[in-house]
Amino acid sequence: MTLDPQMIAVMEKRATLTGGASDLTGLTLDEIRTVYNTERAWWNEIAPEMHEVLNTFVAGPVREIPIRIYKPTHLTQTPTLLYLHGGGWVVGNLDTHDRVMRLLAELSGACVVGVDYALSPEYRFPVAINEAQAVLDWLKIQGPNHGLDSSRLAIGGDSAGANMAVSVTQLCHQKNPGLIQCLLLYYGAYGLTDSAAWQKYGNADFEFTREEKEFYLASYLSTKEDRNDPRFNVLGGDISLLPSAFIAAAECDPLQDDSTALYEAMQKAGRSATLKIYPGVLHSFIHYSRMLDQAAEALRDGADALKAALD
Repeated sequence: MTLDPQMIAVMEKRATLTGGASDLTGLTLDEIRTVYNTERAWWNEIAPEMHEVLNTFVAGPVREIPIRIYKPTHLTQTPTLLYLHGGGWVVGNLDTHDRVMRLLAELSGACVVGVDYALSPEYRFPVAINEAQAVLDWLKIQGPNHGLDSSRLAIGGDSAGANMAVSVTQLCHQKNPGLIQCLLLYYGAYGLTDSAAWQKYGNADFEFTREEKEFYLASYLSTKEDRNDPRFNVLGGDISLLPSAFIAAAECDPLQDDSTALYEAMQKAGRSATLKIYPGVLHSFIHYSRMLDQAAEALRDGADALKAALD
């Protein structure tokens, strides 16, 4: 295993952006979020122009949920991607994933609806999932009023967002089979608590440690029983409910085996899935398309999968 030289350059750039604050254990929650937001801001400085970007709110179970609608063209009733950002359920927002969502909209021609779901530990599992469901319900009813074709619908996300995308789809298809035509999943956590990939890549050299994993899980989940809940451990849910999926994984990521496990489970259940592992890159790599060619490739691949599923 060799890290992509561009990935190494990204790591060096990230170190300058974070000021070396990579160890979460010595930071407060506010400091963790500030470091994350500050570092992500540089990667989001340059992004495609959209025909329209609309910020609005959806009524949710515990609060008003901010959403952002990206319209890449003047066309109406376009396919729609509901996107759930990553960040371990603790960090991240619409701004930290702005470039990713704009690029997916530009490359696919679909409108992208980003969800600023409630973060943990202020709002623990399953509040974020319930909020994503509320936005999905809103799309079904109100989407056409905003030029969104809710009959051609995909859900996607990265990392924690990919976990939520699978969870929400399983829940949705229990009552409305076939509503979601496609899943777009980047390096998600799907329920494996330990794996060969964690043993190989779960350390500071690959910028994702076991301590960080436990911090995120302890912030998101309230009890040990939650770790077996199929809304979190989606591999333990009903895989037969899933639509076609494009599953992207980073080679040098402790979550790589989660993606492989989901792909194999979908194959076993007779569901259509594509798995692509991008060599020599780390978790979160799709953020770094300003410097990393494989990030741009992964976003193009995902956009192509969307077009194939929704057009």
